[in-house]
Amino acid sequence: MNRLFARSTLALLLATPFVTHAVQISAGTSEYVTFRDCVAGPTSACDEVSHIVFGQFGGNAGALSSAANVTYAGYGSAAGSVSFSGTIGAPILHADASSLAGKRTNTNSVALQSYTYTGTEATTRTFGGTLTYSQTETGAYPGNAGIYASIDAFTLTSATIDAGSTPESNFYTLFDGDFSAYGYADVAADSYTDTGTNPAGSGTLGVTVTLTPGETIWLRVLLQTPAANGSFVDASHTLVTSWDVPTDLTPAATSLPVTAVPEPSSLAMLGLGLAATLAAARRRRA
Repeated sequence: MNRLFARSTLALLLATPFVTHAVQISAGTSEYVTFRDCVAGPTSACDEVSHIVFGQFGGNAGALSSAANVTYAGYGSAAGSVSFSGTIGAPILHADASSLAGKRTNTNSVALQSYTYTGTEATTRTFGGTLTYSQTETGAYPGNAGIYASIDAFTLTSATIDAGSTPESNFYTLFDGDFSAYGYADVAADSYTDTGTNPAGSGTLGVTVTLTPGETIWLRVLLQTPAANGSFVDASHTLVTSWDVPTDLTPAATSLPVTAVPEPSSLAMLGLGLAATLAAARRRRA
């Protein structure tokens, strides 16, 4: 699927250690918030962006709820969270971002969930999401605010995938992982985009899949909220997903106590250093 952003290759220096061994997962969540300088382009002062000036990940490998909340002096703020809802374990994603003049912020929220169908006959089901948000209406993305959401459905021949051992590896596994080594087969995909032309909006997206007894379907759900050059986008009430018929579906993860979005952090408080260079990829820029 085409994305409006290019992926970044990151070098992350962590002040405190995280998990040191690779974690095998069948469900997971992650957050990544970033702060950049605007670079002028043909249509606006923020058509392009610089390398990542500062970024923070939320969610270790295997985390079933995650959150990040950062206010970075001179750039703006970005926050988001991901969790699973109820016994069916449907992902709920939150994201918002606000920027100062000449700066760009972005929140990336992503969830991975797998379901095993326990029915005795083949069935067709729809997995969908409802999105609500508000944003600055001062011009279209990329120069100002925007919102992007997607759902990808696929199958694997493996019951688990390797999410690495760090919050960074966990994020990129969920966000843009190459699952070809696990027998990946695409089933369905859908997305929703608002490039900043609506000050308040709502939308829906969804995928329809045919399930056979004993089959496991994987779902990747993504929500991104970029804000540039003094704009904001708020999807903190956000992307809620569900099955049209939730019976005979066993999720890999069910609801956990939601990880509270922490108080905004600063670079000095976090003790983190982050540097990055740009690289092309399928999905939006993180």
